[in-house]
Amino acid sequence: MIQLIAADLDGTLLDSSKRLSPDLFPLIRRLRQEGIRFAAASGRQYDNLRMLFSEVADEISFISENGAAVYDRSTCLFADELPKEYFIPPIETIRTLPDVNAVLCTHAGAFIEGSTDPVFVQNARMYYERLTIVPDLLPVLAEQPAFKLAVFEKAHAETGCFPILQAHRDHFAVVLSGADWVDLMNPQTNKGTGLMHLAEHLGIPLENTMAFGDYLNDAELLKTCGCAFVMENGHPDVKKLAHHIAPSNDANGVVRAIENYFA
Repeated sequence: MIQLIAADLDGTLLDSSKRLSPDLFPLIRRLRQEGIRFAAASGRQYDNLRMLFSEVADEISFISENGAAVYDRSTCLFADELPKEYFIPPIETIRTLPDVNAVLCTHAGAFIEGSTDPVFVQNARMYYERLTIVPDLLPVLAEQPAFKLAVFEKAHAETGCFPILQAHRDHFAVVLSGADWVDLMNPQTNKGTGLMHLAEHLGIPLENTMAFGDYLNDAELLKTCGCAFVMENGHPDVKKLAHHIAPSNDANGVVRAIENYFA
């Protein structure tokens, strides 16, 4: 019996134009009437997710920052934190890489170093509602506990910065989060552990959870849930984890798969 559904955003709930289906919010409300909770599970910032889901934000839960910050409505259930000295070596590495930039993620907001790359700034603002541009990230670490470093390289993250950043696996899980993004975060924290925190809070067994994803940062979420859907447009390695394949994100796949499952 499914009691909780968690779905990734980019490549899953959002279409290629970054739009949510107009059918989603009515579906969330119908599920809630049937006692089924819904959670947005994303690498995006909590504030960004609340904005996207503003119409139903007080009716759902949020597994944000790839599991580093978990909320039920507006109540924080889990907030990760890593030693500040862990972040200095990867920041210094990123500064040496051309066309590679970083977002320092803290519970006081996200921070980027002053950048002349408008593509990076535009993409950072897409995922981080609370975003501050500073001259240097290192002084921020002295004032704000951080939990993630999101690294941007337009269209080439997998073959570009991703293998280079493996050098920092002593303190971080280095996770490919999309075609443009690599996340460095606590190796013990991911969307799967986020689902565990949320399910425990709600008193729901993990076998009664369903999840949707498309990319490598969804792997632990899909392994943890009781019923795993991977999008038709999903990464080939992630499809190996699927119990079911959902239609693509551009075919309203999540809504269609849920409606068919409960038909």
